[in-house]
Amino acid sequence: MLIQPITVSPWQSNCYLVRASEGAREVLIVDPGVTATEPVAAAIDDEGLTPVALFATHGHYDHIGDAHALAARFDIPLYLADDDQHLVTRPGDGLGPHGTAIVEQITGSADAPPVADLRGYGSPVEVAGLTVTPFAAPGHTLGSTLLSVTDGDVTVVFTGDVLFNGTIGRTDLPGGSMNQMRATLASIVEEFPPDSPLLPGHGQPTTLGNEIASNPYLQPNTL
Repeated sequence: MLIQPITVSPWQSNCYLVRASEGAREVLIVDPGVTATEPVAAAIDDEGLTPVALFATHGHYDHIGDAHALAARFDIPLYLADDDQHLVTRPGDGLGPHGTAIVEQITGSADAPPVADLRGYGSPVEVAGLTVTPFAAPGHTLGSTLLSVTDGDVTVVFTGDVLFNGTIGRTDLPGGSMNQMRATLASIVEEFPPDSPLLPGHGQPTTLGNEIASNPYLQPNTL
């Protein structure tokens, strides 16, 4: 598996290009946040790749803000949990009381264009020689979803804003819940192997084992 991170948005979010191998031409785009269109398109053109789908870990603007532009440009679907799909066209609704003003300042409008082919999560998705398995992970947003991606030999987990290197995502924005986050974190520890590579929505990669050992939010007294 070949994974190329691209930093996007004013919030320094991680967008990822994912393909099954270096020789593979088909590519998935994970978390296409605002400002992602041009750097993502440039990377795709440079490598001669063919995007086949967009996948989002959750609906916040810094993770899906350019989904509509990339979906239209490449005529591909966006996968996003049903509970966060309203944020595609009303991104400010997920950012708190000043969210609409923030979005208007960046784009000039409180509304965003819809995505023509918007799909929810259910069973694993087989695409581009990869298997994408969603894992519901509410707490940061109601629709937050971990994405376990495997090429048959290697598996990585995109954690969005649920679990970072050394910390977790905030729970005080609309749709967030600390109680749900604790339940989600306990489920992650139970369901995923400790050696699972974790690729977060911000910051550096880590492994679940590292987080179990050192992340204060994954300690038994906090779960």
